[in-house]
Amino acid sequence: MKTGQNFGLLYFMLLICQTALCNFSPLGPYIMLSMLPAMILCIPTSVSTITCMLVAFASGLGVDWFSEGLIGINAAALVPVALARKSIVKIFFGEDLISRGDSFSLRKYGVAKVSAAIMSSLTIYLALYIMLDGAGMHPTWFNLAYFGASLIPNWFLSLIVTQILTPDDRK
Repeated sequence: MKTGQNFGLLYFMLLICQTALCNFSPLGPYIMLSMLPAMILCIPTSVSTITCMLVAFASGLGVDWFSEGLIGINAAALVPVALARKSIVKIFFGEDLISRGDSFSLRKYGVAKVSAAIMSSLTIYLALYIMLDGAGMHPTWFNLAYFGASLIPNWFLSLIVTQILTPDDRK
């Protein structure tokens, strides 16, 4: 199955999986799982930033609507990830990837570079999500514990999502 041709279908299926993950796998007050930042990062670079931001908003709002009680929190935390997507790709994979309109893959760029890009997008997403979720109600230690405990499981989940969504050109 060619990933490039079926990106939209895979993205939609992962969106359904994210909704199920939010609904059926609460891991406690210190850990939240989200594959949304990795999904946004994996959108092909030929897609414009505005379109990516609209996709991020719709994806976040859809997950919020069908799973979590606070409408708009995923959408508000995901749109800045979409805004920073091309900058993250430029920093970690080079500008030529964007000029060619290519996609990155784990096999092509290695786990270290892809992990750095994923960690950057996760940091943006989790910082905004936790800030909006707490809205000044939680102490700083709780927010830092929430961020730290959520970062590693989300990184691992994001590596799996990246492997699913990014095509491997060297096959």
